[in-house]
Amino acid sequence: MSFSNEIHRLNPRQKEAVLHEEGPLLILAWAGSGKTRVITTRTAYLIGQGVAAESIVAVTFTNKAAKEMRERVSAMRKGKKGKRPVISTFHSLCLSVLRDGIQHLGYRKDFSIYDASEQLSLMRNLMGDIKVQDRSFKVESLMERLSRTKNGVALPEEEDEEDEVKAAVFQSIYPKYQEALRAFNAVDFDDLLLLALRLFREHPPSLDRYRERFRHIMVDEYQDTNRVQYDFIKMLAGARRNLCVVGDDDQSIYGWRGADLGNILDFERDFPGAKVVRLEQNYRSFGHILKAANGVIRNNSKRMEKALWTDRGDGPKVKVFQARTAEEEAKWVSDRIVRLKYEQKLAYEDFAVIYRTNNLSRPFEEALRKERLPYRIVGGTGFFERKEIKDLAAYLKAMANPDDHLSFLRAASAPKRELGATSFEKITAFAQKESITLLDAFARAGEAVGLKGKAAEKAVDFAALLRRYGERFQKRGEMGKSLQGLLEEIGFNDYLMEFYKTLDVARKRIENVEGFVRSLSQYEEEAEAPSLTGFLESLALTDMEEGRDESEGGITLISMHSSKGLEFPVVFIEGWRRRCCRTRGPCSPRGNWRRSGVFFTWDSPAPGRNCISPIRSID
Repeated sequence: MSFSNEIHRLNPRQKEAVLHEEGPLLILAWAGSGKTRVITTRTAYLIGQGVAAESIVAVTFTNKAAKEMRERVSAMRKGKKGKRPVISTFHSLCLSVLRDGIQHLGYRKDFSIYDASEQLSLMRNLMGDIKVQDRSFKVESLMERLSRTKNGVALPEEEDEEDEVKAAVFQSIYPKYQEALRAFNAVDFDDLLLLALRLFREHPPSLDRYRERFRHIMVDEYQDTNRVQYDFIKMLAGARRNLCVVGDDDQSIYGWRGADLGNILDFERDFPGAKVVRLEQNYRSFGHILKAANGVIRNNSKRMEKALWTDRGDGPKVKVFQARTAEEEAKWVSDRIVRLKYEQKLAYEDFAVIYRTNNLSRPFEEALRKERLPYRIVGGTGFFERKEIKDLAAYLKAMANPDDHLSFLRAASAPKRELGATSFEKITAFAQKESITLLDAFARAGEAVGLKGKAAEKAVDFAALLRRYGERFQKRGEMGKSLQGLLEEIGFNDYLMEFYKTLDVARKRIENVEGFVRSLSQYEEEAEAPSLTGFLESLALTDMEEGRDESEGGITLISMHSSKGLEFPVVFIEGWRRRCCRTRGPCSPRGNWRRSGVFFTWDSPAPGRNCISPIRSID
């Protein structure tokens, strides 16, 4: 199919958005309206009009969405070789900016990216130095406050006594946390955005270079951007103002993590003269489902008016069921799944049960188990979060960043090398005194005050191991083989057998390790310029759902927030006696089903008027 035919397939509003070339553009693309087709077709169109492909950047929120967009653009361009547009997530784009210029902020380019578990370990270590009488709250709650602070999210106006204690501890620990990250030459996930914005503000040449490079900017899911992302994109657009944003104010469900609905509502004020295109035709859902969604979402106090329509007909009606208990609710869902599966000849993979938060999955797991129905939980422990995988990643991080304190400590303990916390503290103190990296300090451990004998020997041997394999990992085509050699030399499989005791469990862990080796080898084959740092970046930026074993089938149990962007023929939305998010209106169920229908369920007490009553009359 020629590209002209691609344009011809668009409806009038879609075509209007694609053919817009210069100046700010707001595309209000509601669920199922073909927004991905518009973004990708617009990208291909601009390239066809003579815009250099590498001067176009499209930003979205997940690697999965970015990958789909890249594949679609490539297909439209018939696989033409040469430079390509940059299509990535916010974090990936900011990471590339920081790799290019973070030295201007006092970091080295080989910095590590700490995930949530590493942040938590660091926070717990720092808590040992904080004197506070009441430590009844969980350290995890400080992590939430940390993320909200970095993303500019306001804290609740009213706080109880525990919150006041937590706030005082946080004010004391926050600067220590940031100081420790700097000392370890590490950043956390929120820092990727925050430091990229700071680099643009404090080092204008970096901003000028990227403004010159990216002449057309497109942002997907604009309603989900927070203040930091908004400022970053606005600075990047500059005076040229070739900014195209796509979003739906009714799908803003991430206020709890910083999404600012005002970013899309105020776009015309922020960018005077902006063209606005409304994509109101829905290609995904039937009429009854659209009516139900409209009935729920019209309760939102801040939203843009729209008139969604579809030419697919009314379709099946939305079903509403009220149960007395959560257990009765779950049993009804499982019974309904069995019935629909045989009546409509559906597969288990066609069903999804959506709840507000992950901790509501228990009664549904129990009900499905009793019926011997296969299911999978989205949002559980991902592949790259498993202990044995994080142990191996620690080795790689220690090789890539010779100052990564947490990775050194973890790697040195898997398996154990008679290097305890005291030995590590002495080596760290020696590194600080001599102003050398941790790797160099381990290599010279015999010079550290109070560290002698076997501990010093083990530290020196560990440094030699990391240096030797660090050099091997730099050789082209040797990364997978090098990791396999490391595993054999340190006896990692034997370590797992001893650690897990149970043979079946240990074997599964060893299989995970083999999968990790394969993923490294696959990365090396597919990457244009493979490197240890590049592989670690791919791990850090991998979406949670990409860490799942996609071969696992069954009914999907998933939270409302994780389900966004997915489609299932049959959807059960449970527990609608409460509002789904921290906004005045309920979450819109629009966008999660395709053909067979949707079911709302709730258990006692009866629902509030904002959640379910607008659509009770549909069936």
